[in-house]
Amino acid sequence: MLLDPKKGKYSIEENEKIIELVNEGVKKGERERDTIKVIANTLNRGYAGIMSHVRKLKSEQPSRFEVMDEQYKDNAARLNSWTETEEDIVIDTVNKHLGAGKSLSTAISSLEEKLSRTQGAIYQRIYTLRRKQPERFAHLPAERPRKKRKLPEWQTNRPIIRNLDRSETTNEQFQTPSLSSIWNTNPTQESPSQTEETMIYRAFESRYGRLTSEAKEKLNLLMRQYGGTRVSISLLTLSEDKAFPSIIADFLAMKMQRDT
Repeated sequence: MLLDPKKGKYSIEENEKIIELVNEGVKKGERERDTIKVIANTLNRGYAGIMSHVRKLKSEQPSRFEVMDEQYKDNAARLNSWTETEEDIVIDTVNKHLGAGKSLSTAISSLEEKLSRTQGAIYQRIYTLRRKQPERFAHLPAERPRKKRKLPEWQTNRPIIRNLDRSETTNEQFQTPSLSSIWNTNPTQESPSQTEETMIYRAFESRYGRLTSEAKEKLNLLMRQYGGTRVSISLLTLSEDKAFPSIIADFLAMKMQRDT
């Protein structure tokens, strides 16, 4: 039966036990990871949690911890280092399990008991050795599945490129004196991005004054029908159109009639 490791704040008794076991391990010249595993089993807590808490206690109460003797300092293995013997065991175990038709996970479970290391660390080491020393594997483990890289939005939602040389307007549209007819459109295109909308709003306001909610809605309809690129180009070249002065004159006449 698997026991669920305890979580949460460490008690005073647990802190005292941790300090005691760490000091005992230092006196015996044991590797730190072996000591931490003993503490984790004793307190029924996770390995990673104990390792982090030991570092915290050492920083808060350094005077309570034994200093490793000089005779052990040079020979003590780093917490995450791998010896040649351990690597030999890894390769031999993987070869035996895969050669017998067993899965890589069974080999990792076996190595977890032999080496007192986590499954994640073993898994990572197997593929490090596979990359550096492939000739030592009688049966190479399969390549690790790689996650598909998620592309940024600007690469997945690219703007629609339209043929701007082909005119889709007729002379009749320019001859219509009424301004209201150009807004009677049926939106069929994709909605422009928020950034594109903002740029068009700013271009409009810099030339023709502050946008009203009604004008903004009409711009949105045009962008959905013709696309933001075409609307922005038309907006920038509007004053160059031959019909522009007449439209302005019509607009001025409408304003004069409204103000009288």
